[in-house]
Amino acid sequence: MVWVEGKYQFLGIMDALSILVWFGILLNSINSTYSKNANLSHYRFYKNAFYAKFFSAIIFSIIYIQMYEGGDSTAYWDTAQKLNNLFWESPSRFYYEFMNNELTRERFQSFDFQNTGMPPNWIYKEDEAWYASKVFTIITFLTFKSYFAMTMITAFISFKVSWLLYEMVLKYKLFSEKTAAIGVLFLPSTCFWCTGITKDMLVYTCVIYVLIQLFTFLNPSQLKQYRNLFLGVVCVYIIIYIRDFMLLAAIGPFIMALGARWSRVQSSGFSKWLIQLSFIVLVLFSMTSFLGSEKGQEFAAEAEVVQKDLQTNTTYGSNRYDLGITDYSTNGMFRAMPISIYTAFYRPYLWEGDSIFVRISALEAFFFLIISLRFVFGNNIIQSLRIIRNNELLMASLVFALILGFFAGYTSGLFGVLVRFKAPLLPFLFLVLMYKKQEEVVEMDTKV
Repeated sequence: MVWVEGKYQFLGIMDALSILVWFGILLNSINSTYSKNANLSHYRFYKNAFYAKFFSAIIFSIIYIQMYEGGDSTAYWDTAQKLNNLFWESPSRFYYEFMNNELTRERFQSFDFQNTGMPPNWIYKEDEAWYASKVFTIITFLTFKSYFAMTMITAFISFKVSWLLYEMVLKYKLFSEKTAAIGVLFLPSTCFWCTGITKDMLVYTCVIYVLIQLFTFLNPSQLKQYRNLFLGVVCVYIIIYIRDFMLLAAIGPFIMALGARWSRVQSSGFSKWLIQLSFIVLVLFSMTSFLGSEKGQEFAAEAEVVQKDLQTNTTYGSNRYDLGITDYSTNGMFRAMPISIYTAFYRPYLWEGDSIFVRISALEAFFFLIISLRFVFGNNIIQSLRIIRNNELLMASLVFALILGFFAGYTSGLFGVLVRFKAPLLPFLFLVLMYKKQEEVVEMDTKV
């Protein structure tokens, strides 16, 4: 990165060197892993899944640099490199800024124009953005602060977590390898929004990794490495500081998966029903407790500010939506759940929004509407719901999609925000709507 005529240039000599080195490292890692597992049929998607994430991240970065002068993505990177500068200028001040999460950051305390440079003011004052930038700072030490090299690494991390989820999904034998790959590895929204230098990428990778590790507790034989547990704890820590309510979106599904697993081994129909009801009550109680807590009230207050601003501010044009919410109490939030979830699942409509990103998301939302109608009217819906209720993966996927759908639809207000916010739920909604009976899966994979 170099500074030329009042703006950043992203392809200096050190940037080019870093990009070439990291492209070689990542490509070698992908080829090596593929070669070791080429005999496994599902690995035929491995390289293409990586390329989908990789090129989506690069395209995302180029578009944002050219159209939006970088937006929040380059702001996170800019803050990360300023923290990197601070480390070399004063390790003690870097440690103070990096480790202390209780700072009152009304003014810059450790930075200066001459030696370290000044982070963007809004990043410095916003807790979640500041913490995300500190996470990205770790990568700056590996990339000579190159923006595109950092983007390549974040895309690789997102890909590896998605692949772990893909392999976990295949173990349940509810999907053909191709169907699972489409839903988990190749959906446009997750490829585009959850790969670059953004909070969405951090939230996506951390939440998915936590879910995967929670599912290993359902299968103790898969508990192999303390490293996985350590990384899971790190991910929980990141979620708490960046988007804390996402922890509920991860724990709620695990609770329901546990209930599905426990009820399935019961011989009595009444016992099955009682166990499942108990776990549903537990999740609802957790949701109520969160919404009624101080954090929940802050969440509601933020949504109220957004909705009232959108009702009077015409500058957003057709990119905004109004849920018609007037009651922001805990009871009001519960009443708003259906419309919030529907909005997250099926909007924007094809005629809504005026940006290319929103239009592409609208096509994706229309696809989900079609497969939802197929799920309801093309199957025995009672039998389908019974299968979902008794299968831990499907039950967890449904609960995750519902919880995150509520949060995304309730708080976004703008389609441009909604399409980013809801991206992590789409693979799970896809899984719920596209599962097959095991004998059908075997037949489909045999034909490949």
